[in-house]
This record gives sequence, structure tokens and C-alpha cells, in this order.
Amino acid sequence: MSCNSYGIKALDQESRAITGLDERVTSALRSLNPRRLAHWLLWSSLAVHVPIAYVATVDSRRPGQDFDNYYYNIGTKAGHPYLDYPVEFPVATVEAFRAIGPVAGNRERFGVALVVVNVVADLVIAGTLAWGWGIPAAAGYAFVVIPLIDLFLLRFDFWPTAFATLAVAAWHRERRVLAAIAIAAGAAFKLWPLAFLPLLLVPSRTRGRAVPIAAAVAAGLAVLGVWLWVAGPLGLFQVLTFRGARGWEIESTVGAVWMLFDRSSMRVETGAWRIGTTSGPISMLLFALGGIPCLWMIWRGARTGHLGAGWTGGITALLALSALLSPQFACWLAPATGVAWVEGDRRIAVLTGLEVFLTNLVYKSFNPLMHGAPRALMTLHLRNLFFLCVAFYAARLVARAPLPAEAVPVPSDGGDPWPANAHI
Repeated sequence: MSCNSYGIKALDQESRAITGLDERVTSALRSLNPRRLAHWLLWSSLAVHVPIAYVATVDSRRPGQDFDNYYYNIGTKAGHPYLDYPVEFPVATVEAFRAIGPVAGNRERFGVALVVVNVVADLVIAGTLAWGWGIPAAAGYAFVVIPLIDLFLLRFDFWPTAFATLAVAAWHRERRVLAAIAIAAGAAFKLWPLAFLPLLLVPSRTRGRAVPIAAAVAAGLAVLGVWLWVAGPLGLFQVLTFRGARGWEIESTVGAVWMLFDRSSMRVETGAWRIGTTSGPISMLLFALGGIPCLWMIWRGARTGHLGAGWTGGITALLALSALLSPQFACWLAPATGVAWVEGDRRIAVLTGLEVFLTNLVYKSFNPLMHGAPRALMTLHLRNLFFLCVAFYAARLVARAPLPAEAVPVPSDGGDPWPANAHI
């Protein structure tokens, strides 16, 4: 065989090797497309949730302030809630505890039951985000929630968050009656899902607003009627004032500042460490003041296609102006991460994740915080300042976002009904 033949054969083999390498590289790059990455992030994040849920199940059997309160002071306590003893939770939460408590039979099984319900709610949130915005939204939520999921599983904030997420996803998919009912159901567990009522005022291109608003009114009146029947007007006051608390929770914006100057008034009051003095009307006023920017940001965000940013900014403003800012409330923000990411507001998604992470640092340094440790105090104030900055940034974003063009009637001459520069 000639030298030329050998050379041609070698070149051919080299060409095939390069072609095979190119195909393998191309295949590897295809496997790294955003959709595959989103699936990988979702399932790997949920896999991390599993051992944390197992540890939470074990911890739920041990004495703990919150689960003990749910079981002994609400779930199995003799008498009528709100009337014979004060309760800081809305009617659905109270009735859920009183239904699960006797069925569980003892405090240990009660704790396990609550963790199981929380795991289900966690999956519902992820599934609802996937239904509304796709796998990337669910993946963003599942990843961001990891630092604090151990706490979330030992409280019940997953319940109203699941209903709020369902409401927002249903609204996004033009299931507005379902959204209205979900908002009312979420508010029956905690009041904050009421912040999403402005979604029902946003114009729809396919449906009118009258029926969803009527559904929200009917569902809200049903919840309020049951609540008044069970508790009377006193029950509403107890929830709005955190069972008549007269102090600022030490992690709240005001309470944290108070911690810098005088910790002598620190005490456990209505299930939380509090400091200084306030009153029920002041707590209600702060709730109202926080509700104004909250409602506006959620409405404006939905109106301009930045619902995730409106969710983050609105709920952050509500929390920053509250007399109570417990770390489990960060659960309310976590689903907004996935929504903002899918909507293209990547910076808001990252900032929301950082809100959860910084709250995790505050929670993990709670004992040093009670003793006035400088690093713990600095972490708390950094978190609270960060909340205020995020609320301001989100408000600025949705305020500057352009409103979509309203539908234009079809011209009688059969021309193009949509102008070339219409932003839809």
C-alpha cells in the first residue's frame, strides 16, 4: 500500500474521531439546555427536602413552643376558642388543630401529622407553580426554600402559602373564580393571602371581572360568617392584634431598633419574644399602612407583567411594617422567586432568595440575639434593611413598567385592529 493510501486512511480516521467528538460535545450541550437544567434543579432540590422532612418528623415529637401551643392551647383545650380563651389564628387554622388533635390522640402523633400535612403543602406549592409557569418556576421555589424548610415544616405557614400560590397560578391561567375561592380559603388560615385580591381587578382579555369578584365576595362572606359564628367580633380583634400583644416582636423592624438601646423589657408574650410597648390599635394601623403598598404593588405587578416582582415587593413591605416578623413568614415570599424568574425579573428572583437566606441566618442566630450578641444584632438589622431595600426596588420596578395597551376595536373597514407598536 502506498504512502498516500496510508495518509488518506489516517486523515479519514482522524476526521471520524473529530466528528464523533463534535457529536458528543453537541449532545452534552443539548443535555444542558434550560429545560433539562430546570428538571434537574427541581428533582435534586426536592430530594434535599426529603431528609429534612424526616428530621422534622423526628423533631416534631419533642417538646416545642409552637407545636405545644397548637396542641395544648388550641387543639385539645376545653372550651370555645376566642370566647373562653384567646387565639391569634384565624378560624380555619383553629378548627384544623381541633380536628387533628383528638384524632392524633397525643402530642407526638399530632406533631407528626402536622409535618405530613406540611410536606403535602410543600409539594402542592411546587406543583402549582409548575402548572402556572412551568418547571423552572417550581425549581426556583424548591431550591430557594431549602435553607428554612426545617422551620417551615415545624409551623403551618405552608398552608396559607399553598392557597395563595394556587390563587396566583389560577389567576395567571385565567381561572379567576378558582383564584377568588383560593384567596378566601388562604385567608381563613392566615390573613395575608387577602393581599392578592387586587388580581381580580386586573382586566382580562377573555373573561369579565364581575363573576370572579362576586365569587370572592361570596367566599369571603362565608368564611367571615363562620368565623363570627364561632368567635364573634372579639375573634377578629384577637387575630389582628396578635392576641392583644403589647410588645414589638424582637425581629420586627421596630423591635430590632429597640434591641439596640434597651433590652430590659424583653419577655415572652403571646408565643413570641417581644420588647417595648405598643397596643392593639397600633398593630392594626401598621397592618393597614403595610397593606397599602402591598396591594398596590401586587396589582401593578400583575397589570404590567411583573407579578413576581409585585408579590415580592408587596409582601416584603407588609412584613417590614408589621409588629411581628417571625422567620417562618419568609415562606410567604419563596414562591415569588420562581414566578419572577420565569417572567424575566432575574434580579428580583435572586433578591427574594436572599431574603429567605438572610432570614435563615437570623433564625439560626436567635439565641445569641436574645443575649444581645453584636454579630446577631448586625445580622438582624442587615436583614431588615435588606427587606426595606427590596420593597423599594420592587416598587420602583413595577412603577416604571409600562402598562399593556388596551384591546383596540376592529375597524369597520376591515383594517389591522392592532397598531404596530401595541404592547400586549
